[in-house]
Amino acid sequence: MMATMRQRSARRLAIGAGSALLVALGLLPGSPAAQAETVPRVVPRAAAPAAADACGAILGKPEGGTWSCTFVDHFAGNGQPVDDKWLAGETRWSGFRVDQTCIKAGRPNVALRRGTMVLTARDEGAPFTCRSPLGDFDTRYTGASVGTRGRFSQTYGRFEIRAKLPDTDQTGLHAAFWLYPNEHTYGRWPHSGEIDIAEWWSGSPTTVLPSLHYSGRTYWGDSGWWCSIADVSKYHTYAVEWTPQEMRFYQDGQQCWTRTWQPDSPLVAPQPFDHPFNIALTMAVDKETGNNAVGPHTDLPAEFVIDYVKAWQ
Repeated sequence: MMATMRQRSARRLAIGAGSALLVALGLLPGSPAAQAETVPRVVPRAAAPAAADACGAILGKPEGGTWSCTFVDHFAGNGQPVDDKWLAGETRWSGFRVDQTCIKAGRPNVALRRGTMVLTARDEGAPFTCRSPLGDFDTRYTGASVGTRGRFSQTYGRFEIRAKLPDTDQTGLHAAFWLYPNEHTYGRWPHSGEIDIAEWWSGSPTTVLPSLHYSGRTYWGDSGWWCSIADVSKYHTYAVEWTPQEMRFYQDGQQCWTRTWQPDSPLVAPQPFDHPFNIALTMAVDKETGNNAVGPHTDLPAEFVIDYVKAWQ
């Protein structure tokens, strides 16, 4: 992207409700009369530092006040993600799978590379048995899913990534940036909620879909079908601002969808979105049938590359 979000935001200062942003510049002392002195001395004043925290420049909330950084990872170094921030999933102990994908925690499916976290879906070349406490299955595909469960979670706030998706229009790939509840407070999925901030299928490569899942969800009403990115293979930012009243979804800083929700009785809004959720990132393959079927034509290996993950409250 022409200039990274961090480069732009480091020069901005959020004031008041965040609707006005001013560039903080040093001022040169002296009036025109002073500049006419026989021995002029112009001493530049140091530029005032932009207000910032660990996430970067302070961001204003639309409803007033400012966001405060609660989580940030820029993925320094190489190797694998630091265990105190991320848990890399494994189908063999969690039972979590995505369609034909056997989730693996180690390299080459999960790795840090040159300041990014890279999640990779792969064709392993031959069928194998994927072990699962919920029932073994045969597949030839592996993928990755990492999350902050047991390390970080919060109720309400702003969550954002900067990332790029695979450069393909062939069917078979499925990636997501999403939030999932720490506990099944209101029952098993979908009753306790799920917040998809950016979900992508390679068969519809320009659609990067935000969605809410809960008891009472409607197909057309609870997904932002018009949220799209022309070229997902370049870096873009995807974010949600989650409040008790509504969720606002953003792509590259532009709001593309807003949703309030009305759960089925006996729940009352803001339930089920009123308890702690953790961050999750997934790169996988889809089913062997359907509109996004995986097969020999699917471009594999496929990488979901994440430059940073941030959260505020």
